Amino acid sequence: MNRHERRRNSAMQRQTKFVNEYVHHLPEVGPEVLGTPGSITHMVYYHDDWCKIYDTDSCGLASCNCEPDFKMFAEPKRS
Repeated sequence: MNRHERRRNSAMQRQTKFVNEYVHHLPEVGPEVLGTPGSITHMVYYHDDWCKIYDTDSCGLASCNCEPDFKMFAEPKRS
């Protein structure tokens, strides 16, 4: 596996880890929650495996070339 493939796999694993370990356990909400005072919403984009967002150049910049799915998750209220 060359350096380019290792970087791509690492980027994909970081996104998967964030979703599986943190966001996946939060309640899913609809778009009506956006803009509600006092609420925090995580918008998670699910890119296709072949998307260029995982192909970073030397500056770390990449552009998406797929139509990602997205879900919104609500952060629980804390005291």
